[in-house]
Amino acid sequence: MKDKNPDDSHISGNHNDSVINGDSSDNIINIKSGINIRIKSGLIVLILLLITASLCCGCTQTDNNISDGEDAPDLTMNSQEGFKEEIDAIISDKRYDYSDWGFMAKDMNSGEVLVSHNAEQMFTPGSTTKVFTVTTALDTLGPDYRFKTPVYYTEDNLILVASGDPAMGGRLLEDGTLEFTNEDHVDAGAFGSCILTKSDPLAGLNLLSAQIYDSGIRTVDDVVIDTRLFKEEKEADNGIITPIIINDNLIDITVTPDKAGNPAAVDWRPKSSAYTVKSSIITGDFCSQRDLVIPDYNGQKVIEISGIIPEGSESVNVTSNVNVPAQFARGLFIDALERAGITVKSSSDKNPADKLPEKDSYDNSQKVAELTSPPFSEYAKVTLKVSQNLYANCIISIIGAYEGYDSFDAGMITEGEFLRNAGINVRSLALADGEGSINNRISPESAIGLLSYAYKQDYYKELRDSMPLLGVDGTLAKGAEPGDPGYGKISAKTGTSVTIIMTGDIFVYARGLLGYMNTEDGNDIAFVIYANNVPAGSDMQGIADVVSDVNDVAVTMYSSL
Repeated sequence: MKDKNPDDSHISGNHNDSVINGDSSDNIINIKSGINIRIKSGLIVLILLLITASLCCGCTQTDNNISDGEDAPDLTMNSQEGFKEEIDAIISDKRYDYSDWGFMAKDMNSGEVLVSHNAEQMFTPGSTTKVFTVTTALDTLGPDYRFKTPVYYTEDNLILVASGDPAMGGRLLEDGTLEFTNEDHVDAGAFGSCILTKSDPLAGLNLLSAQIYDSGIRTVDDVVIDTRLFKEEKEADNGIITPIIINDNLIDITVTPDKAGNPAAVDWRPKSSAYTVKSSIITGDFCSQRDLVIPDYNGQKVIEISGIIPEGSESVNVTSNVNVPAQFARGLFIDALERAGITVKSSSDKNPADKLPEKDSYDNSQKVAELTSPPFSEYAKVTLKVSQNLYANCIISIIGAYEGYDSFDAGMITEGEFLRNAGINVRSLALADGEGSINNRISPESAIGLLSYAYKQDYYKELRDSMPLLGVDGTLAKGAEPGDPGYGKISAKTGTSVTIIMTGDIFVYARGLLGYMNTEDGNDIAFVIYANNVPAGSDMQGIADVVSDVNDVAVTMYSSL
């Protein structure tokens, strides 16, 4: 699916925070030392690694000078002149001659607009769109909402009724919070590696199986996953929006080099009787380049992976995307039941949905187990901290289901109704999904309207705490060091969308920041910054410079407003 620590790099399809133009529906991912290549019908799409060093918000642009006689941008602001000059120096750089900047900052206590530039213009927002998704869910469901996933025993079959729980007991820590890493496995496909969580992705299925055993059941004919809560649909990046998710519907694969010429060691999780992983990955010499081919899981018995990994390099964690969520979950559930001492007479094959009773016809007396999730505020954190596309899109369908509908489109309409009721001018934005594909448009004015509304709600703290915190966690973890301006004081969702254009150069559709800051004067400020349509040259430094400039605008706001 999807940017890494500068956060999202969206390909015209969809990735966490990083999108590169192209059709990513194929089943092969080549991972070349930090550069991900998707191939479909000969189309090569590069998902570019954004340089993590560029996240340092204290960085300054190497060439910010405005040429003599060039007009400075028209900024509306209530602040000292020095602040205006600093902003002018950034956004008037020649690299932005054909680009668009928009930003706005507002004091949450006084209601005063402190700075505004192109605030009524709509911009490509990248994954900052997820703030709209999560805020809608917090308002609709509430931060304390919990998913309840029941299992029913009927006609000698066990039926797990999917509730939309995006974690299903995975990521769960002993303190009841959900675990994430600052280089989460949802980004492994785009950046060649990740840091896996330590929590057990099968914890929820194991808990359900133990409850079923305790109910006295020892043998069942079949196991069925009921996914009728809402319709399964394709995400913009071709992931599956579904009410059943185990391990983020990913198979984590760890590849460790040996001596040159020897096979690499391979391990994976979750293990399942439904599939195995067969590797022909070879250890190359020290000078070789990592090049791994990882196919999607489409229900095949053997996932065949291949490629090369250099001798002396570190182990890498990559992922296989699951395109058959119900079948994947069913196989893992059958294994969990058998580990608990329950015999399942059927094999781990396709989900037999034809054995389901009428929807909503379950009797409470048939319920033999139930999994209760942590509060929704924990899911909000994972969604925003690591820019989780699958969670964001599924949240839209969950909102729709909560209101009695069964489709993603109905969830989007519910979001639109929330925005109207919140006083947002819905003509000033256009939202097409939950994750933030390049199909979305947001004006700074509408973004500040949303943040202003949320600031007055009971769930404001949960929303702010869900955003990456500068220098501390999520996609802004490497953005600052202790003592740097804004460290631990700026909570913001990042968004980055890039592509490769006809010249072979990099083009930045969008870089954005959206969130809150507590300034040096102790004021709570809502802010948004967008840079769109930026030619970024032929190497990574061009992206890094745009990321740095957007971050510099944020830090200038923090220090001056």
